[in-house]
Amino acid sequence: MFSMNYGRIFRTFLIASATSISALTLLLGPAMAATERVGIAAAVNPATTGSPPGKEDRVIVVGDKMLQNERVVTSDKGRTQLLFLDGSALTIGPNSSVVLDEFVYDPKTKVGKLAFSATKGLFRLVGGKITKKTPVTFKTP
Repeated sequence: MFSMNYGRIFRTFLIASATSISALTLLLGPAMAATERVGIAAAVNPATTGSPPGKEDRVIVVGDKMLQNERVVTSDKGRTQLLFLDGSALTIGPNSSVVLDEFVYDPKTKVGKLAFSATKGLFRLVGGKITKKTPVTFKTP
């Protein structure tokens, strides 16, 4: 029989949700001027690395800004959740690799484009404002 600790799962969910909402609130103001920023790392457990274009690889921690064309890689036990400026959330499972190919969003019209390239792993996308009008593109090998 499979047993789960629902209290721990619920507490983790609440913390991730509160962090995500707080981060989104902070991003919607000054972040609109930043052309490269597409969102933030809302939850990271335990190890995720990022390879931003033209920059050194980094260990991603909660609150880090995510950049367009950044490769995100999780360890064999790693998981992470990225929150985008339109409210979309991408959860990346263990042993995964994804590139944030394209994020374009106009908050006035709520129209944009969201595209990823996934080479391996497990992903879950909860759509935001972009996905209400435009499908997301997931490229796979």
